[in-house]
Amino acid sequence: MTLALFMRIVFGVFSFKPGNMRFFNGRRILVCITVMPLFIFILMVNRLFLLLDYLFYPRFTRQRVEGPIFIISAPRTATSFLFHTLAETEKFTCMKLWEIVFAPSIIQKKGIISLLKIDRRFGSSVKTKILAWDKKVLQSLKGIHPMGLDLPEEDEAILLWSLSSLYMLFFFPDSKFYDDEVLFDDRLSLKRRRRIMNYYKKYIQRHNYVFNPHGKRQYLSKNPFMMCKIASLSLVFPDAKIITISRSISEQIPSAVALNRRLYGLFTSIPMSAELQEKITQTMLKWHIMASRNLNEYHAHRYLKLDFQKLINQDKESLKQLSYFLEIDIVSAFLENAEQRKTHRSSNIYEPLDEEEVGELLDKKVLQEEHSVLWN
Repeated sequence: MTLALFMRIVFGVFSFKPGNMRFFNGRRILVCITVMPLFIFILMVNRLFLLLDYLFYPRFTRQRVEGPIFIISAPRTATSFLFHTLAETEKFTCMKLWEIVFAPSIIQKKGIISLLKIDRRFGSSVKTKILAWDKKVLQSLKGIHPMGLDLPEEDEAILLWSLSSLYMLFFFPDSKFYDDEVLFDDRLSLKRRRRIMNYYKKYIQRHNYVFNPHGKRQYLSKNPFMMCKIASLSLVFPDAKIITISRSISEQIPSAVALNRRLYGLFTSIPMSAELQEKITQTMLKWHIMASRNLNEYHAHRYLKLDFQKLINQDKESLKQLSYFLEIDIVSAFLENAEQRKTHRSSNIYEPLDEEEVGELLDKKVLQEEHSVLWN
């Protein structure tokens, strides 16, 4: 995070412009009074332990992360469905929510694991109470995707402890603070991109140091935000494999807009403006173009494109392609686990775009030379 960005977010918690989503309103004031102090406290604790890792476990920086698998696709394209299914196999290791929020450091991971072992000797009463609390607190977010402290989660959130996660966007709606970060590969300098991606790599090295020290499993990640970081991903993981999922923009974009509206609504009671909705739409279109371009340029022979409808319908040919790509027989395991995942239904409410609306989008200046990207 640059000093300029830091100053903008410190003094930009509220906007003095009526109608702006950061303008003074009850929900935002309540969040700032309750959530912000908690976040700052967790941030300070996590930063301290992250620094202590270099003192107590300096060898973690040499931990290898070989052939990681990244599920990178636009929001609302069944990425969570695929992620959770693959995460249940023995081949992969991934971060869970408890680790991302409360234990980004090696010291914290080992400490919590030790405490849970002690708790098991006494009947796991503490863990049971924590999971019951977790179920109540995260209930409102589970309509987005399966969520819980003990479930796999998007590891973009771990960059919150470096103040460089794009999740910061949702706390600062209706602002231009993160316009450059949202177009990460195209707007940020190579030096800055490399620094942020090195932070990200070190978090994964910490995870592997504890949970995958001998490298027997592949690291697995799922991040829609990585669509704007595909070129930068090659800087730290040149041997990474990427899975992407194609879905018609007539459904994907309005679904993504509805998701953003819901997430912004956690931090403000002022509704999203038409201007902001248009900005989100244009950003999604740019992400499609950036992702297509950079997949071919930086990961030409190391990515697989799946079809959304075939994936959710468990098309056997598509699953065979996936098995070949991952070098594991995933068909039977996927079919077994997918039945359970199908019980999850998104609570996102949106209206698909009609042909005329899609045509208008494709006529935007940003797409004049790249219409085919959205259909291939």
